[in-house]
Amino acid sequence: MSMHFTNEISALVRKFLLPATSVVVLALAVIGSSIGFAQDGTPASPADCPTASPAASPAAETASPSASPAACATPAAGAEFTVVSNDIFFEPKTLTIPANTDAVVKLPNEGAAPHNFSIDALAIDVDQPAGDLSQQATINAAAGSYEYYCNVPGHKQAGMVGTLTVQ
Repeated sequence: MSMHFTNEISALVRKFLLPATSVVVLALAVIGSSIGFAQDGTPASPADCPTASPAASPAAETASPSASPAACATPAAGAEFTVVSNDIFFEPKTLTIPANTDAVVKLPNEGAAPHNFSIDALAIDVDQPAGDLSQQATINAAAGSYEYYCNVPGHKQAGMVGTLTVQ
């Protein structure tokens, strides 16, 4: 391949591909922030949320500019939540519920295979037949972080896990 041809290809990549990549990265950042993700791609945490006091000033704001109001809201007592099982993932992969309050978590299985929703530390074990949209669990737990997963052989190892945050 001639050096001239290689230089032309490099120029085309710089001219078209790099700007397109920048647009994609920017779009993903905007989408991520609108659904509660920080700029680094991690879910927004309470540290990313605005803190305010009656005397708050603009300098007192400690929020990440990417944290969305929905991600920062404390879940309401008595609210219902949903964790969808699919082949082979949970949606959402992270869930936040209020501490020491009954929280109903709907557990529809939209996958073609049977699944399960288990939290060992809370003794929760809900079987979800394929296509069953009716399963649910009531969770009342102390503040903390808990792993949920599918206990069907091979599913957890394939990545069917999530994190329940109770606060």
